[in-house]
Amino acid sequence: MTYHHVLAAFDGSKASAKALAHAVKLVDSRPGSKLTVAHVTARPPYAFAGFGMVVPSGYEERMKEYQVSLVRQAEDAIKELPYAKVAVLEGVPSSAILQYAKEYCCDLIVIGNRGLGPIREWMLGSVSHHVVQQAQIPVLVVK
Repeated sequence: MTYHHVLAAFDGSKASAKALAHAVKLVDSRPGSKLTVAHVTARPPYAFAGFGMVVPSGYEERMKEYQVSLVRQAEDAIKELPYAKVAVLEGVPSSAILQYAKEYCCDLIVIGNRGLGPIREWMLGSVSHHVVQQAQIPVLVVK
């Protein structure tokens, strides 16, 4: 099957790096195909001003630096592809990925099987599981 617009989810985890590498190979083998790397910035629920825990000093700056470094990693991975870009999305990761795929007519989502760790997965739910369950297009889960 030929895919014209592949969406690869990238959060900086080892699994997402493997998924991105797989997506790059897939798109590279199909001239004219487009790759979008989606990185979702999700603000932790305890970090909303006035609610929950106090945000440590410098937290926002460190998070911004971390996000910039992840975007650079993704840009480095796709620099050889003629039709590739990084999209920085906001919100709940699975919902943001699915919305982007729908809005920009992606025909394949490539995602790692695990995100940033089992504790985070337990607290927030599995992004890859939700994407697989809710996607209206094929999803390739890379282990």
